[in-house]
Amino acid sequence: MSTFTRNERPIVIAGGGIGGLACALALARRNFQVVVCEQAQQFGQVGAGLQVAPNALAVLEALGAGDCVKRQALLIERMLLADGITGETICDIPCGDRFESRFGYPYAVAHRADVHGALLDRCRAEPSVKLHTDSRVEGYRIEEGGVVVTLKAGDEIPAKALVAADGIRSRIRQCLIKDGEPKSAGAVIYRALIPGKNFPEALQRPYPTLWAGPGAHLMCYPVSNWTQFNVGATVKVAADDIEEGEAGIGEVVRTYTDWCAPVSEILRLSSFYQRHIIRYRDPIDNWSDGPVTLLGDAAHPMAQYIAQGAAMALEDAICLADQVDRHNGEVTAAFKAYQAIRIVRSARMQLSSLMLDRLYHAGGIERSVRNSIFEGRTAEENLDRLAWIFTPPAYVKDWRNRPPNAALFSP
Repeated sequence: MSTFTRNERPIVIAGGGIGGLACALALARRNFQVVVCEQAQQFGQVGAGLQVAPNALAVLEALGAGDCVKRQALLIERMLLADGITGETICDIPCGDRFESRFGYPYAVAHRADVHGALLDRCRAEPSVKLHTDSRVEGYRIEEGGVVVTLKAGDEIPAKALVAADGIRSRIRQCLIKDGEPKSAGAVIYRALIPGKNFPEALQRPYPTLWAGPGAHLMCYPVSNWTQFNVGATVKVAADDIEEGEAGIGEVVRTYTDWCAPVSEILRLSSFYQRHIIRYRDPIDNWSDGPVTLLGDAAHPMAQYIAQGAAMALEDAICLADQVDRHNGEVTAAFKAYQAIRIVRSARMQLSSLMLDRLYHAGGIERSVRNSIFEGRTAEENLDRLAWIFTPPAYVKDWRNRPPNAALFSP
């Protein structure tokens, strides 16, 4: 727990989601005072299941939240990709001892609220982190010595820096980048949490299964200590005339008419789903404006197909705090260094996620080609292809081994 702070003016973080809280915690662990401004009436995390890959778990461990997450998560034994039409296994990647030895951490699945809650508890225990609700950040103006952060209510916060972790429709991004609305990926995802007691025992698998088929895919795995199953059905569709909200079972299953029996059975376990439009932005080459920078979905929102959105926000958070520490609180230089380190990796995730769209949703001869790509691959060969994703970056691995910079910062 921090005993002193290195900045008189706080670093303001817009957004109290996973990325924002991780950034606040990481900065506090490097003895910087932070104010988190969350627009909602209370801190919480909407959503359902979350895949916590080794690179994400490495950050949570480094920040002291890993044990809590692992107690509530399921450490999976494998990842399975299956053909949605025939039900046959396309790719089976073991995630046991060999996997953990290679990447340093296991692969987990959890409820998003459990990950968020673990970070929130750690932030509440840090005296140098102030958590404000009902505080939507609307804009900023740069002044000598820092930045003045403007809230929707009209209040202003004199700050040393502003980190925008306010999501894919970030207000700060529009002030900084001015690139308008995010793009539609041409798909929607129907989400539901199904009580474990209602889930057929034969379909209760201790790992995530993705059934891929023409124009759609289905993902399913247990969360919350097997009390619920996270179900996400993704369907390729022009989203121009579609609204987000509740969808009936008829709308969801019509795409999966000719799919294998497990898919049909799982989809019919819920009478309604929440419909979300999948959106993304193209990579950009600058996230910063002096003492202002972007983080997570505000910086590099990606389609969901690679399951790395939260992981990228976590990596951003620890990298940003590390650079602010290394630069002794000189945030303009630190933010330039942070984005130089993070842009290429996050952009590769953005682009790779879009490529998986075609792989997962292949039909006709492309489906046969996809299935053949995985035939004969060894487990080690599959891990080789995933290593660039799952291997924690050096600044995550080194976090605990390097104490905070001893030099105090005087603004």
